[in-house]
Amino acid sequence: MKLPAPILFMVLFLQACQEPDSHIVRIDHFVPGTDGVQLFVRELINPLTKNSIPLLLIHGGGPGAVASFDLPVTGGSLAEDLANKGRKIYLMNIRGWERSTLPEYDHSDSSLVVGFYVEAAQDIGSVVDWILAKEDAWQVALFGWATGGHWSGYYVTRHPENVAGWIILNSLYGVEAPWELRQFFISPEDSTQYNKSKYGFMRRSGREALTRKWLATIPMDDKYHWTDSLVMRAYQETAVSFDPAENLVVPGGYREESFYMSLGKKYWDAREVQMPALVIRTELDFWSRSEDLQALEKELINAPVKKTISIPGTHYVFLDRPDKGRDRLIGAVLDFLI
Repeated sequence: MKLPAPILFMVLFLQACQEPDSHIVRIDHFVPGTDGVQLFVRELINPLTKNSIPLLLIHGGGPGAVASFDLPVTGGSLAEDLANKGRKIYLMNIRGWERSTLPEYDHSDSSLVVGFYVEAAQDIGSVVDWILAKEDAWQVALFGWATGGHWSGYYVTRHPENVAGWIILNSLYGVEAPWELRQFFISPEDSTQYNKSKYGFMRRSGREALTRKWLATIPMDDKYHWTDSLVMRAYQETAVSFDPAENLVVPGGYREESFYMSLGKKYWDAREVQMPALVIRTELDFWSRSEDLQALEKELINAPVKKTISIPGTHYVFLDRPDKGRDRLIGAVLDFLI
């Protein structure tokens, strides 16, 4: 008997779930934030882990932290792989992503930026403070992917005392340089202005749109030789599962800020980073630019340790196959955190 496609997917999905001998325990929390929001935090506990600085994973502007970092399929959980290596791992959702809530906004205010960098940094701060109290720790390490690197960059320049190490992957920085996505966001009246009337306050995307660019950047005909099809499908299904209409619906402020960063606007300054910093860019990334890596290398002058590296992989390298950059990413993160 041929199973309907959704049922067949769930059967395959469950078959591919984390290894049965995995000893990682997950505990979900809600942390109070500013403006009355509730922030979703997932804790991954490895009973074999000894004392280590907690590492907080921060998603980018697309799908949230669970869809990005903790899919229940083999090769789909960066969080679990790091926890299995002895790290104390947390992941969080910025307000409006997945199960984190949004405050009430005045949508009649045309200048409103929903989920802008100051709000995101406040959310990071609320979660960092909660982790420090829970773990009785002095500091945490931060890992920010894409826009998560932008948000965390602002946070670490304001609260260096709380951060032992800062890692960003495929993140834009405020430097004027070509950006292939800029063409989609330009105002028809002024090429230096973001087209807010078209994109509004929120981003809405269907499941297929979430992987279109990912597939396009894989440099081979057999895309699933590069990324497991079950991982990609789990990414899509998890990302849209938080919306009754099965779409990704998230704050859109990050796109407006990214547009202006690509034109050189600095929302934070790398010269104010005062902790060890690791900046990673993948060779096939479509979001960040080589100029971002070069500018950060030049401007991280007050980081006591700094490392900027380029590795193989796509924008979604942590969901690519191990030999397509994923192992290199995990190795770089673990080496930096020693």
